[in-house]
Amino acid sequence: MKLGNIIEKIESKYPLFLQYDWDNSGLNIGDREANVKKILLTLEITKETIDEAIDNNVDLIISHHPFIFSKLKNIVCDDLKGREIYRLIQNNIAVYSMHTNVDVSDDGLNDYFLSLMDVNESELFIEEGRSIDYLNSKPYGLGRIVETKKETSVKDIALKLKDILNTNDVRIIGDCDKIVKKYAVVTGSGSEFFVDAFNKGCDLLVTGDVKYHLAVDSISLGLCIIDCGHYGSEHIFTDMMKNKLENMLDDVDIICTKTQKNPFLTV
Repeated sequence: MKLGNIIEKIESKYPLFLQYDWDNSGLNIGDREANVKKILLTLEITKETIDEAIDNNVDLIISHHPFIFSKLKNIVCDDLKGREIYRLIQNNIAVYSMHTNVDVSDDGLNDYFLSLMDVNESELFIEEGRSIDYLNSKPYGLGRIVETKKETSVKDIALKLKDILNTNDVRIIGDCDKIVKKYAVVTGSGSEFFVDAFNKGCDLLVTGDVKYHLAVDSISLGLCIIDCGHYGSEHIFTDMMKNKLENMLDDVDIICTKTQKNPFLTV
């Protein structure tokens, strides 16, 4: 299948206009006329995932985090990013990234995250100052808000997340035994929205990348936070997209990375 046709199918469900202004989702490297027989899915593109793609004769890597993000002044082999770009082009491997457009969309990463927690009903979590926008009559936004159906504590939710996400990198900020009636989910790095979550009546925010001073402030405010880590809350992107793409694409082999690992180790 032509790369351009694959992109058309993806963007019909996750259009690029949904991404934030600072983002760089879309085709980072590649020729839209190239044929694609095998796709590798990954959260992040690293030296190891490029090696994996080359070893598996992959034609296209689809990542969640954009591979090219900061401004490039040159592409040279004595620079880490330049060397990786050079190897990808040498091996005819295209790169396509799906970041905030997948985070905010209906049936996107936040919805998939909640589906793993057996949550079927949620409402949009819209940060203060942003209006609700629509795509195909469905609203889209950064995260989700959930009302619990039965009595559950912060610790109960944290332990469930630890199991579902298969990670030891789960931290609780605030009262572990606090009963949660309503909570917000923002996958990746969404801790800066803790005041918004509190103002919307949430008892808890589930996210990643929480910094020390923000944690202190959230405790003072009375809002609990579960920090699953950035990797912990988003590595599920590969499983989600494998399922989506297998239903979208014909005659294309789709594999998930085996080399992507959490860069943080718990000892």
